[in-house]
Amino acid sequence: MAWSSGLERVPLIGATHAPAGKIVNLLLRLAIFAMSVDAIANSGDARFAGKALAPRDVIISFGLAMLFPLFWKLRYQRRQWHEYPWWFDSLYLSMFAFDMAGNSLGLYNAFIGEFNDVTHTYGNGAVMIVLAGAFGFTTLEAMGITTMLHLVLQVEEYYGDKFLGTHNIVGMEGEYQQFIGGLVAVTVCGIIWYSSSGWREKRAKRLRLPKDR
Repeated sequence: MAWSSGLERVPLIGATHAPAGKIVNLLLRLAIFAMSVDAIANSGDARFAGKALAPRDVIISFGLAMLFPLFWKLRYQRRQWHEYPWWFDSLYLSMFAFDMAGNSLGLYNAFIGEFNDVTHTYGNGAVMIVLAGAFGFTTLEAMGITTMLHLVLQVEEYYGDKFLGTHNIVGMEGEYQQFIGGLVAVTVCGIIWYSSSGWREKRAKRLRLPKDR
């Protein structure tokens, strides 16, 4: 695709290890931490009420946000990449930052349902690209795993609301729309990723080759 090929030629975007990626990564981590503090310190605020965000944000800041660098350190250092893949990590972090910004800025309350659709759609696209680019999965594998993870998230939100008294879903119709949005996102991103040979060349290779190869 001409659009994706054009982006690959932009120095700060096309390079997996571009210095700008490191700066963006640091800013995202600082933003995630700041928004976690906001959710914990102002848990009674209308922006956060009934969502049990404090424990979730702690898990994101000190757990999920560190998953990418930990995985890379244990499996890929000096094997596939000799420099840290800042842009893939930043894309991974942006999914959490976008969702947390929706709460901190009151966007989930201001645009009930609509903003949920946006974050779920964006998150699925981001995860699909990260799985294919940084974790070495094929395009179809990344699309399938992303869809399964999204389904698990929606089930967790539904039963969390039902048994823990939280208020994270806006009705089953909204959940259906979010799931469809996720499917559209992984399909579009999958097509773009598969069509861009330049981007696919930057991905991590499989650590274990299929037995028939």
